[in-house]
Amino acid sequence: MELPRWADHEKINKTKRMKQFYLLLCLVCLSFGVQAQIGVGEWRDHLSYTSALQTIEANNKVYCITTGGLFTYDLADNSLQKFNQINGLSDVRPVQMAYGEAAEVVVLAYENSNLDLIFEQEVFNISAIKRKQIQGDKKIYSVLVVGQTAYLSCGFGIVAVNLEKREIKDTYYIGENGTSLRVMDMTFDGNYLYAATENGIYRADQDSPNLQDFEAWVHVDAVPNSNQTFASLEFFNGAVIACYSDESSGQQELYQQNGNVWERIFPGLDKIQEVRACHDRLLVAMNGKLHVYDASGALETEVNGYTTAGETIHNPDFSDAACSADGTLWLADAKTGLVRKQGGNFDKLIPVGPSDNRVFSMLAHDDDLWVTSGGRTDIWNNVFNTPEAKLFRNGEWSSFSRTNISELNDLHDIVNVVVDPTDPNHVFLGSWGGGVVELREGAFEERFNQFNSSLQSALPDDNSPNFVRIGGMAFDSENNLWVTNSLVGRPLSVYTAAGSWESFTLEDVEGVDVGEIVITPNDDQWIILPRGRDLYVRKGDGSDGKHLKLISYFNNGEQEDFNRMNDVYSIALDQEGAIWVGTSEGVAVYFNPEDVWDGASFYATQPGLDLNDGVYHPLLETETVTAIAVDGGNRKWLGTKSSGVFLVSEDGQNELKNFNVSNSPLLSNSIQSIAVNDKTGEVFFGTPEGIISYRGEATQGGQEYADVYAFPNPVRETYEGDIVITGLIADTDVKITDISGNLVHETTSLGGQAVWDGKNLNGKRVSTGVYLVLGNDKSGEKTFSTKILFIH
Repeated sequence: MELPRWADHEKINKTKRMKQFYLLLCLVCLSFGVQAQIGVGEWRDHLSYTSALQTIEANNKVYCITTGGLFTYDLADNSLQKFNQINGLSDVRPVQMAYGEAAEVVVLAYENSNLDLIFEQEVFNISAIKRKQIQGDKKIYSVLVVGQTAYLSCGFGIVAVNLEKREIKDTYYIGENGTSLRVMDMTFDGNYLYAATENGIYRADQDSPNLQDFEAWVHVDAVPNSNQTFASLEFFNGAVIACYSDESSGQQELYQQNGNVWERIFPGLDKIQEVRACHDRLLVAMNGKLHVYDASGALETEVNGYTTAGETIHNPDFSDAACSADGTLWLADAKTGLVRKQGGNFDKLIPVGPSDNRVFSMLAHDDDLWVTSGGRTDIWNNVFNTPEAKLFRNGEWSSFSRTNISELNDLHDIVNVVVDPTDPNHVFLGSWGGGVVELREGAFEERFNQFNSSLQSALPDDNSPNFVRIGGMAFDSENNLWVTNSLVGRPLSVYTAAGSWESFTLEDVEGVDVGEIVITPNDDQWIILPRGRDLYVRKGDGSDGKHLKLISYFNNGEQEDFNRMNDVYSIALDQEGAIWVGTSEGVAVYFNPEDVWDGASFYATQPGLDLNDGVYHPLLETETVTAIAVDGGNRKWLGTKSSGVFLVSEDGQNELKNFNVSNSPLLSNSIQSIAVNDKTGEVFFGTPEGIISYRGEATQGGQEYADVYAFPNPVRETYEGDIVITGLIADTDVKITDISGNLVHETTSLGGQAVWDGKNLNGKRVSTGVYLVLGNDKSGEKTFSTKILFIH
C-alpha cells in the first residue's frame, strides 16, 4: 500500500487533532458553570445525623447509627458515606447493628423489626420478623454475631439468622415452659450463649443439640437481682459483664462473673446506656460521661465534656462508644453525632444535614428552603417543640434557635415561615403561642405579640406572651404581611410595608382556630378554618367577606353530585389563579375564585380522575390531603395523611405519579408539608421521619431565554438517565438535531425545563457527537440555542 506523502499525512493528523480539540473545547465550555446537582427523577435525603445511637469499627470503617439513618467514616480516605433507601437500604430508623467478620457483613436491625444484611456489594433484606403477626413486643433490642450466625435479642425471645444462607435459622422461646420472654442483649464466652432478659440472665451451651428447647436455657441464679431486668451483657477479659437495670427506680449496677460468683464492679455508675469491650478495654457509655477501663479494671479515661468545631459540650449523652487498636475512641453522642477522640482532640464527623429531623412546614423561596420544627396536636394544641427554623442554602444547612438567638428562649412551636418578597434575608416566623418573630440577615430584629402589635392572646386576661397563636402568614401585592391569629376576637392582622399593625374581625369567626392563608393576585385573602369549619374569604380592600361553606360539584358523566367537604387541611394558589383545597375527602378546586363575590351559589369543583374502570372518580376522594404544592408546569403535588404523595396534571384529571414507602425512597406515607424549588424543579417532602427530595421535570418558566443550559453536559458513556434543558420560557417548543441538522427529538417544556431521554426518533441512544438544541416560545418571536456533547 502506498504511504501518503508527508504533507497528506500531516493534513490527516491535523484534521484528527482539530476534531479532538473541538470535542475537548465543547467539553470544557459545556461543563463550565454547571454545578453538580441530582438528575431529574433522582432522590436525595436531607436528614440529620447529629443524634448518634450506636457505633462500631469494622472492615476499616466506623459505622454509626443515628436518628437520621446509617453512615460510615472511612478510615483510609476520611470520607463519609450515607446509607439509606436511596442507595440500597430497605427501611428507615435503624436501631441496632453488629459486624460478622466471618461473613464480612453488617447486620442492621430497624425499629420495626426489619433486617438488612449489608455486604460489600449488596444489601440483602430479611423482613420475616417485620411481617410476622406477633402479639406484644417484637422489637429487636440487640444483635450478636458468632461465626456465621446472628442472634437477635427480641421482645419475644431470640431469633437465629444463618448469615451464609441468608435466612432465619431458628427461633428460641426461652421463657417458662417455652413462652415468650423479652431478651435485651446477648454475649458469648466461647462456649455459652448468655441472654439478658426482663427475668434475669439465662445461658445455654452453643453446641446444644436443640437450642429451641427452653430447657436448654438455664437461669443464672447466682447473679444478684437474678429475677430482675438486665439491660446488657458483654464478654471482657475472660469474664461476662452484666448490667442490672431497674426500670422503675433507675437503679443500675454492673456485675462481673468470676466462676460461679458474680461480683459488683465500678459502683456508683448510673445512667448507663451501653457496655462495650474492644481491644482490651471496657467502655461504659453513660448519659453525661464515658468511662474507659483497662484489662485490670483501672479507669484509663473519663470523658465528661469536650470541645469540637468551636462548640463546647458540657453534658454529653453517650449512647455508645467504640475504640481502635491505636486507642482512638469513637463516641456516639445523642446530642452531637459521631465524635472521634484522638489524644486530647475531639472531632465531630457527620454528613451534611439539618440539626434535627423535625419538620412541620416548609417554604421554598428562590434557591432557599426554609423549614419550621414546631407542631400542633390534632385538636390544635401545642406539642411544645423547642423553637427552631432551619435554612438550606447552597448545599449547607443552618439553624435559628435558642442556641444562637436568645430572644427565642421562652418560645415554642414555630409552625410557619414567610420571606419578604423584596429581600430573601428578611424572614418572619410564626409561633403557636409566641407570636411573630422577625429576622433580618439571620439576626433577631423584633418579636410581635399582644404588647406591641394588633395580635391578641388566646387568654386576653393573661399578660403572658405565650398564647399568641399564629395560624398562617402571607404577603400581598403591596408587600403587606397578613397574619391569622387563633382563638381571638379579631383573628386577622396586617403588618403593613410602612410598619404599622391593624387587626380585623371576620364575620362568624371569633374565638376559633384559624389556619393557613393564601392571597390571590387581586389581594383577596382565603383562610382555612380547621376542624370542620370550612373557609373564610375576605375581599382585598376589606369591603366584603364571607364564611364560605365548602360544597363541591362533581360530574362523572352519568350523574351529578354536590359534596360537603368542610374539613380543610391545606390550600394553595396555582399559576392560573385557581384555589386548590385539600380536605379529609380529597381535593376541591375553585377555578374562578373571583366569582365568590357574585352573590349566587358558589361551588368548588372536584376534578374527575379516570382510574381505568370506565368511571370518573373524585380526585383522592378517600384521602386526607395534608399538603399541596404547585410546580413550574402548574402540576399539583398532593401530600396525604397515610398514602404518600401524588402528582396530578394541571387540571387534576390525570394521575402522573404516586410515591409511597413501598415503591420509592419516600421516608413515610404521612406527608406534613411539600415545597417546590421553582428554579431547579426539586420537590421536598416533609414527613415525621424527616425530609427527602425528588428532582421533578418542571421548573418555573422565565420571561426570556436568559441562561439556557443542559445537564449533565457532557453526557458520558456511564450516564443512562435523562438530560435536562433548563432556563426556558414556559411551554417552549424544543427540537434537538445532530450537527447535520437531522431531527433527533422534539418536545414541549414543562414550565422552564425540557427533558430528553437521550434517544433518537427510533428509540436508540444517540452516538458520540455534538447535538444542537433549538427552541422558541409559543409566539415564535423568542428563540434560543445550546449544545449537548455525547461521549461514548
